[in-house]
Amino acid sequence: MPQDPATIQRQIEETRAELAETIDAIAELVHPRRVAERAGEQARAKLAELRARAGHHGRPLELAADAPAAGAGLAAARPSGAQGSTGGSRTVRWGRVALAVGATMLLVVGTTRRRRRRHRA
Repeated sequence: MPQDPATIQRQIEETRAELAETIDAIAELVHPRRVAERAGEQARAKLAELRARAGHHGRPLELAADAPAAGAGLAAARPSGAQGSTGGSRTVRWGRVALAVGATMLLVVGTTRRRRRRHRA
């Protein structure tokens, strides 16, 4: 059953327009700035949750003088009140920070993949 060339041309143009919209939506989702913004928002939300659970309520965390540096890996700092801590202030447990960052990154990657699959369908 042959179709009219004008009808075929119109269908091709409609398909092109739909594909352009889909590509624009995907580009917006995977744009590095957008990914970084979402990851930052999720990290801030998780940090706020952890701070609320720890009882800091907006006060800045104090780092012990002998706490490991940020890139020192998964070693945990001494708990509050341990010998060498600074006046009973809390110390940062870098292992937990690393786990929170890793979990956030997994969440971002999983969300991005899920959205890609939805747009393909």
